[in-house]
Amino acid sequence: MLSGYTIQPVTAMRNHPELAPDTAGLYALLLDHPDAIRPSLEAASLRLDGLRLGKRPVLYIGATSDSLRRRLKTHTSHDTCRSTFRMSLGAVLAEQLHLVAQPVVGQPYFGFNSFSEAKLSAWIDGHVSIAFRADPASMVLERDLIASGDPLLNIAGRHKRPGASQILELRKQCKGLRLDRGILH
Repeated sequence: MLSGYTIQPVTAMRNHPELAPDTAGLYALLLDHPDAIRPSLEAASLRLDGLRLGKRPVLYIGATSDSLRRRLKTHTSHDTCRSTFRMSLGAVLAEQLHLVAQPVVGQPYFGFNSFSEAKLSAWIDGHVSIAFRADPASMVLERDLIASGDPLLNIAGRHKRPGASQILELRKQCKGLRLDRGILH
């Protein structure tokens, strides 16, 4: 199921969004350097045991029924409020990178102050690539890949898995809600 992808560094996709087709498709955010996130994973008792594309662990799988280009722009922007991938990754890396979260009152999402957004983007630029392909059946494939591959940062389709619960707890902390440390260990 993970074949026929174009793989590009995040910076290439941010600077040249036209590399992605303006059609329905499937994408995966890949970790190029697993050691870079290891301290944060260990602190939260999380593991990178799931799906891989080649030797790279898949951090997040997504799909769109309309425009890969537009969806990938969202994940490569410097605005965490618009990207579940950035929210989950930022929550995992918050302590390691000393990120300062900014909850959005009355909303289920959060962002980071501008300095922290820049630090998160720099980390992503140095450690993450994007694999993508056009596919009219992308929504079904996404659901199947999440269910079978257990990508670390996906929440939807993984609610009952321990890693997803831990990510949700870290996100709650960034939103300024009480953290249940028992779930993290």
